[in-house]
Order: sequence, then structure tokens, then C-alpha cells
Amino acid sequence: MNCLKNIERITYTKELVYNLSRLYTYRGKDFHYEDVFKTHMQGIVRRTIIKDTIYAAKILGLQISESRMKYIATKDAEARNKDERVMQNLKEVFKIVQSKGADFELSSNEILKLAETTFKNVTRVGYKIDLVDKRENLLVVQEKKSRRDVMDEELKLALKAESDLHVEATQIATDLYVDMLNQNYFNRANEYIALLTLYCLLFRSRFYVFKHISFFEKYYEKKQAFEAATQAASYGWESGYANTTMLNNLIIGLMLEGYEKIEGDVQNQEFDRNLNKIDTVEATIMKMDRIFTKEQVKALCPTLSESTINRALTRLKSENKIRPNGTGRSASWMKLVEDEIITKGTSQQLTLFDMQEMKMDGQN
Repeated sequence: MNCLKNIERITYTKELVYNLSRLYTYRGKDFHYEDVFKTHMQGIVRRTIIKDTIYAAKILGLQISESRMKYIATKDAEARNKDERVMQNLKEVFKIVQSKGADFELSSNEILKLAETTFKNVTRVGYKIDLVDKRENLLVVQEKKSRRDVMDEELKLALKAESDLHVEATQIATDLYVDMLNQNYFNRANEYIALLTLYCLLFRSRFYVFKHISFFEKYYEKKQAFEAATQAASYGWESGYANTTMLNNLIIGLMLEGYEKIEGDVQNQEFDRNLNKIDTVEATIMKMDRIFTKEQVKALCPTLSESTINRALTRLKSENKIRPNGTGRSASWMKLVEDEIITKGTSQQLTLFDMQEMKMDGQN
């Protein structure tokens, strides 16, 4: 627990402060993202769970073919062997995190539950037991001591850093992750359980970017960088002088990439939504009388803004589907019908002047 013991020694570089300010700006928009994607959120989370399951299976080194991994992650497949059973369990764990991760209790019991669920019906996982010397009178005897006791002390330090010292959330998560790796608390899969705990801590800190992107996919893509940063963070760990800045920056950078992707998706979603609104205006106009006013369009589309209606009118004009009919406040619009342009005879024959004006409008 050497990182958390000495967490007050942490110094923040300019780069780290800048990245943190960006990160928390994005996090402040999480509810906006939820609103933009509210009709698609269930599908987005489901795809994230699928990716987390596949890449966590790869990180654990499960011997399953790529096609079989995709099938297990997406379907309720029956497990053929132990590795496939673990993968099914992974999917269950990520469903739990996505639905209850914000309320994750930082305790040795909760971490153990997630580890046990991961390897349920496959192998037993638990805290390591150490034999420690104990003096009784003149004799030295050995007694068993669970590393869970040390873990409990570690988590007390994490909670103190959070509530009393008000240390920034990603720093606490980073330091706990490094401590878990070096303390080697579990009898198996210690690295993976530490990584899973890191993920849960970030989710618990309301970084909902992980609803949209897969944490384990991003980790897998940057695995070499993570290993190098983790190794660097472990230098000086024994003496309490571990430097976790590189690793913390890497974790923050991972989340920033995710948020930037969400921002792009938001822009695309809003662009598509605006196009749909413009299409609605066009469909409304096409059902109206040949001569119509903007006020009539607004009355038929009360939920749409005037700027959206103006964009729709501009687009229809550029496509030679309508043209202005007069100027000023009393101005109206005229729908242009193709067979009129070809002079098939209508109640209002287009003149050469009209056609020349249409051509100029199209060029503008």
C-alpha cells in the first residue's frame, strides 16, 4: 500500500493539470450525452459490454477462437469448456458494472465478489494466505494471516484520500491499482483483478465515458504502454517513492480519447437530427398549396425553430423546387412543378424570364 500511504507527496505537472481540466469538462457533459443518445443508449451499452467481454477474455489469455468469442459475447451460448465458462462469467460481471457501477462499494468483500463471479464454476479465487512468525512466551510459532487484512487497510487509505484529503479520483484509482499489482493480494489472476478494480473505481467516480467505449478494448490497444507505465510506477515502490504520473496520464488520456469520440458522435447525431427536421419541413411544404408563406409552414411545424425552416427553404430553393414569390413582409413562396418547366401547359405558364430567374437562383 506504499502508493496510497504516500499519496500526499504527489506533484501535478502542467500537462497533467491541463488534461484533468479537459477530462472534468467532458465529464460535466455526461448527462447531455445521455440525453442526445437516450433512444440508443441501451444498444450502446450492450455493444460496450460485448467489447469488454471479448477484450477481457483476450487479456486473460483464454484459449477461444475469434469467431467463438464473438458468438459467446453476443449470444446465450452454452459453454463447451472452462475458458468459455469464464467468458460467460465476464459478460455477467460487465452487466453488473454497467447497471450498478456508480454505486460500487470500495471494500475487500465487493472486490472479492467480482473476482469470484469471474471464475465461478471454474476455479476458486481468494486472498492469499501468508504464514507469519508470532512469539508466544519463549517460542516462535507460525500463524496464518490473510492478505485481505492488508487489503482492508489499503482501502481505508483510499477512502480517507477521497473523503478527507480530497485527492483527485483518477489519482486514487491509479495508486490503488499500482499497490494491488505489487502487493499481489490474490491467489490467481491478480493482475486482472487489479485492472478490474481500476475500471470499477473509474466507473464509481462517474466517468460514464465507459458506457460508450470499452475500457478493456482501450487497455488492450495500449497494453504495451500500460505495462511500461506500470513498470515505471513500480520503481521506488518499496521505499514509498513510486512515481505514478506517467500511468495516471495514460489512464486520463484513454478517457479523453473516449470522450472525443463521443463528441464526434454527438455532432453526427445532431447533424442527422437536423437533416431529419429539414426533411420534415420539405415533406410538409410538398403537401401545401402551390403558393405558401413561411408563416404557414411555421404553423404546421410548431416544434421546429425558424432557423431550421429557413434552412429547409434555402435547400429547396437551391434544388429548384421552390422560388420566392414577391418581397417584403407579404412575400410568399411558389412550388415549381417539373412539367410546368417543360411547358406542358398549366394555369400559370412559366416565361423565359421566369426560367432565367430560376437558373440564377440555382447558381446562388
